[in-house]
Amino acid sequence: MGSPIINFIVNNLISIHSGSAVSKAFSALKLAAVPAVGLSISERITGWYLERETYIIILAFSLIADLLLGVWKHLELHSFSFEKMLLGFTKKLAFSIVFYFFSEALLQILHDAKFDSLAITGFLRFLLFAWPAGNVMVNMGILTGGKFPPLFVLNRIAKFNKTGDLKELKNITNETENTDNNPSE
Repeated sequence: MGSPIINFIVNNLISIHSGSAVSKAFSALKLAAVPAVGLSISERITGWYLERETYIIILAFSLIADLLLGVWKHLELHSFSFEKMLLGFTKKLAFSIVFYFFSEALLQILHDAKFDSLAITGFLRFLLFAWPAGNVMVNMGILTGGKFPPLFVLNRIAKFNKTGDLKELKNITNETENTDNNPSE
């Protein structure tokens, strides 16, 4: 009554040892193909991960930092609930995984259509990162009484969250003024 994998291997080895020529060939093919498929899938996942390793680590760290600072904030405000924390983190993690999957799918479709765009890739990754990272900064602002990050940074994050306009995160007046260290003009 062993495991299905052991039964599969034993039955095919018996067939190779004592079956007909066709049975031997088919059993050998099955024994070779099953691990090959598994290795092929494993190789694809490993390759995909290695190409995105840094971003995935940054995203995971931002989700963990968001969780830890959120717990800290709610403990200090005496509003901590383990159930709400667990539900909130589970939802954020699930939505992040779903968004990441669909953004990667969109990027793959665009790549297959020969429409590679670093701007789209960067925007989708920034959009996903901005959610937990923005919460981290807001929680830090609450925990430090508005000392860090400064209130103007938190206001820009709030404006970006409302409009989705990246210009809200930039200091446009200072960036468009000509300075002495800008030799192009």
